[in-house]
Amino acid sequence: MSDGLVFVLGAPRSGTTLLRAQLNRHSRIGLCDETFFFYWVAERQHVFGDLADPARRARAIDRFLATRRIERLGLDRAALAARLQQEATSYPAFFAALLAFYAAAHGKRIGGEKTPQHALHAATLRRWYPDARLIHLVRDPRDVVASLKRMPWGSGAAISDAKLWRDCVEGAEALSADPLFCRVRYESLVADPAGELARLCRFLALDFEPAMLQGDAKKSDRWWFDRAQGALEKTRVERWRSELSADEIAVVERVADRHLAAHGYVAAGPPANEAQWRAAQWQARRAALRRRVRHLPATFWRLVRPDLLAREERAIDGPADPAE
Repeated sequence: MSDGLVFVLGAPRSGTTLLRAQLNRHSRIGLCDETFFFYWVAERQHVFGDLADPARRARAIDRFLATRRIERLGLDRAALAARLQQEATSYPAFFAALLAFYAAAHGKRIGGEKTPQHALHAATLRRWYPDARLIHLVRDPRDVVASLKRMPWGSGAAISDAKLWRDCVEGAEALSADPLFCRVRYESLVADPAGELARLCRFLALDFEPAMLQGDAKKSDRWWFDRAQGALEKTRVERWRSELSADEIAVVERVADRHLAAHGYVAAGPPANEAQWRAAQWQARRAALRRRVRHLPATFWRLVRPDLLAREERAIDGPADPAE
């Protein structure tokens, strides 16, 4: 079932959406957009239980297909549910069946996916799918943090965003010795897209297709993805020099530490000193508090009127009866 699967991994704002769009312009590749499968399904095994049980499987399918993530994929959800009910007898089989369905729906033979945070689960992906190919897209952590500053869903703190970059890089790079692992630098992809995409095609045992270089004017319902559909912009490289403060740069470089040089990035100066570090930690605590306050109405509503999945997760006696 895992034959042909391709996973694009990388920290958020590393260009994974751009790379997915380029790969999907190949006549044989159909990579699914972000599913957050581990968050919504795999990490809730204590709720859903053994998917070999048809009733438990049906409940997991119903909950997952009701999410906005799946709605955005534009798939025939009734047909997808029927396919999953037949094939999703385990968590690896569930994910693989979803990705195969997506690829087939777009007339493609090679399925896969890109959810940035799935880099944290790279070892699990390898265990689940021994024949899958993993592509790790690495971008300068300072540019990642600068980009995350502009995102409405960002942490609001340089130290937190830098740690997310580091964790994603370490998760993916733990498999760097694997023959089915390929690393791509965002900066190299932007500077030489034809060369890098041709190299990726060789890694995937495919012929390079010039159509992979073509941008389009397709718009996303999320504005932060719009640039990924168009032409490559070299101006996106090293924007951190004008968008991050000296303190933020020092903090990011302290968090990234040895990973900077390992991936070809040069430190701009000494890493953050203790005063800068304490200030960054305090900023992160304030940002976390602001997020909690901002989300308080939604949190209160979920406490008062929890959805079915939330009620199941809170059940002190384990997973709810699948017949309920």
